[in-house]
Amino acid sequence: MAPMIPQSRFLPAPLLLALMALPLAVQGMDPGDPDYDPLEDDSLWGETVSPDQTQTTSPELTFLLEEPDRTPHHHQNQIRITQSSLEDGWADLRQCHNDVAAIRRMVIVYNEARIDELQVESTRNIESARAEGDRVDLRGVQRDAEVCVTARMKIVEDEGDGVYRLENGPFVRRFLNGYFPMRVTMAVSWGDLDLRLAETEPADQDGFEVATSDHGFMFDTLFEGELRTLVRLRNSH
Repeated sequence: MAPMIPQSRFLPAPLLLALMALPLAVQGMDPGDPDYDPLEDDSLWGETVSPDQTQTTSPELTFLLEEPDRTPHHHQNQIRITQSSLEDGWADLRQCHNDVAAIRRMVIVYNEARIDELQVESTRNIESARAEGDRVDLRGVQRDAEVCVTARMKIVEDEGDGVYRLENGPFVRRFLNGYFPMRVTMAVSWGDLDLRLAETEPADQDGFEVATSDHGFMFDTLFEGELRTLVRLRNSH
């Protein structure tokens, strides 16, 4: 099992969780919070959902070859691997969420054991954003919102024989039993380290585009359902 799959800590099922890799869950406000007001808080809908919005009822992964009518949540990640990352597993992370749902409060929760030095780098159309421990608390999230954070993340696993594994998932945007489009972009750089991309799961295909260079790789995908990714890097020699 991927070590960065988060657990729901706030809202009872069923509800929408924008559950995404790089170990986090984006969650609406806790109904048990003393500030919770069900007349004002649309967090039970998470991403703003309308009856005419495209929705599937299967967790089966489906890559989309055309943009949906409504701009999907875009989850962008930049990971920098250093020599010390290969030794202790810790890498540098910069992560941005674009087109975040317009709700009164949202909490991004990370796997506490695998996140450190979490900080809010920038926001747009968000009244306040505060990082504390393993979470980022967003308040007053408006339309066309964006939040970017930086952190240290334990993601690199040494499989031996010069092979390193990076595993993430699931990435999912869901309400009740319905799944909605989501875009994920991940760029991994290793500078001048003697590494190359050995494989990705899913493999490079229509709807899951992988680009490589001598210094890193990136993938970009638009999908519905649940996406889990596995990447293996190998020493070049």
